[in-house]
Amino acid sequence: MKRSFTFLFIFLCLTTNKALANCVDLTKGNSFSLTRNIPLFEITNIVAEDGTVVEQRRMQRDGSIERVETTYWNGVIAVDRRSNSSRVQIKISEEAKLADLNKTRKTYKFPISIFVNGREIDQGWYVVKPMKKVRVSIDGCKYRAMVVRTSIERNSGNPINEEALLSLDAGMLLGNVAMTPDWKPRSSVLFDKITAN
Repeated sequence: MKRSFTFLFIFLCLTTNKALANCVDLTKGNSFSLTRNIPLFEITNIVAEDGTVVEQRRMQRDGSIERVETTYWNGVIAVDRRSNSSRVQIKISEEAKLADLNKTRKTYKFPISIFVNGREIDQGWYVVKPMKKVRVSIDGCKYRAMVVRTSIERNSGNPINEEALLSLDAGMLLGNVAMTPDWKPRSSVLFDKITAN
């Protein structure tokens, strides 16, 4: 019985170490891919030294594959989103890049102009608020993240609210929850796998 317990203990240690060895170190490198299996949603992020993230997305929508490229400042502020059918841009002060999203209890608010296909359609405010630190589980591995609430407060229309899961190590999104105007969850994107490129 004692030998069986010893063998089981060694086996569990080995499998645990193997599992840990397969976890991606988000403190190393600047390019990572995340995949949700069903429905298909794949992104590849390239993170620049100034915190700018370029996300290349491939997703399944209405039976077809859609490709989108989005540029984020500070990991969460989408300033430029291009697809085959449209381009949406937000003009915002470069001070937004300096917001410290590693700490809670501070709200950042920046004036914005919103452009669709090069034409200004609205103005308003971009509000960013780090809420709390969490651990995000992807493929059996835990990653440090900050829940960051973002809100595009438009002059003409309801606010566009989201809760981002921002990696504290890589400065990119590990998941996202679209919220209603009164901050109720509406839909989410969570991932099944993460790899380093």
